[in-house]
Amino acid sequence: MRRTSRIVVALLVSGPLGACGSGSSPEEARPSVLVTTSAATPSSPAARVSLAEALSRYVTATYGGDHRYVGDCAGARPDPRGVCSLEKATVDAGTVYAVGAPSSETDAFLLLRADAAGWRVVDDHVPPESGGPTSGPQPDWFEEAGS
Repeated sequence: MRRTSRIVVALLVSGPLGACGSGSSPEEARPSVLVTTSAATPSSPAARVSLAEALSRYVTATYGGDHRYVGDCAGARPDPRGVCSLEKATVDAGTVYAVGAPSSETDAFLLLRADAAGWRVVDDHVPPESGGPTSGPQPDWFEEAGS
């Protein structure tokens, strides 16, 4: 027999024989492991939601997946799928932002508030189109913003 054949045969024969075990019980065959527990490390606090993230989430949920938040309207370039924001006023209930396509009219006004978790959209208001029917009463915060 050639040398490589002998090595292959030896491996094939020794594999099944090694699997038979040493005759000791499974508990005796297990290595002893010392398990230690350390004090639980505090989990990192959830990341605060930034103003841009809150506005981006609103745009995705309201305008659909084909639109995206492009930032402050002052620096936004025209984009048919872009939606930008512009801070309008600070009121007792939070901060009012106008949102819409860059270099275009406002689509909606949002009331945002920051808390321990970060920024969140508290309310929104879509004013009626010029000469169109009203969609209901204006929220107090919208009237307070003077928009």
